[in-house]
Amino acid sequence: MMKVNDFQKYEVTLSISYEDYFRLIYDTKYLIEARLGPDRTFIARKSVYGNSRKKAVQKAVQWFWKDFKGVLGPAHKVMTVNDPFDEVNYHDGFACNDLANKYLEEGTIVRVLEEAKGDLARDESEGSENHPPNSLKRIRRRRKEDVEIAPRLFQTSGGSIYYKVSAVPAGKSGRAKTKSVKLSSKSLEKALREVSRRGLDKGLHVAKSSKRISPLSKQAA
Repeated sequence: MMKVNDFQKYEVTLSISYEDYFRLIYDTKYLIEARLGPDRTFIARKSVYGNSRKKAVQKAVQWFWKDFKGVLGPAHKVMTVNDPFDEVNYHDGFACNDLANKYLEEGTIVRVLEEAKGDLARDESEGSENHPPNSLKRIRRRRKEDVEIAPRLFQTSGGSIYYKVSAVPAGKSGRAKTKSVKLSSKSLEKALREVSRRGLDKGLHVAKSSKRISPLSKQAA
């Protein structure tokens, strides 16, 4: 029974080799309507419904393994799910391993690669039954930018929080430089208290000198 919110229609396409199609009939007695396409390949289609492409892909994978019982091999080698509502789009947070971005048909792959402008490529790895490859893979690392959560407070993508302070070189007069001090706090509220407790917000700080003292200088002293 279709749920009320599973109203969007998606099309699953199977490209089945000539030999596998008849083996499917003989081994499982499962007869799926298909037409013979080029290169002696049978093309079969099935409609699935869901409130998103991710849900549709999940249903398609479950149907594939339940009905074909592995006779056709891994799903990623024969099955694709279309993207009629253009839900698959490239953006900074695009995750190739997200189920919503898997089992892409050719037209969708071409479009997303154009949107990615060199950040992505086709994933042509072999994969396995339990660890299927993605449709796309990232070939250029995403630039992870820190997020300013308060004045002078920045949080990295990994969750670490830094406070930017102005420091002047020890024993020198000159232009102050900005440096980032890592905090142990993991939340904004605790970070603000830590900044106050450590006195990081009390104006300029003197940077430690990096100049090394030679043994000869120590003896002279």
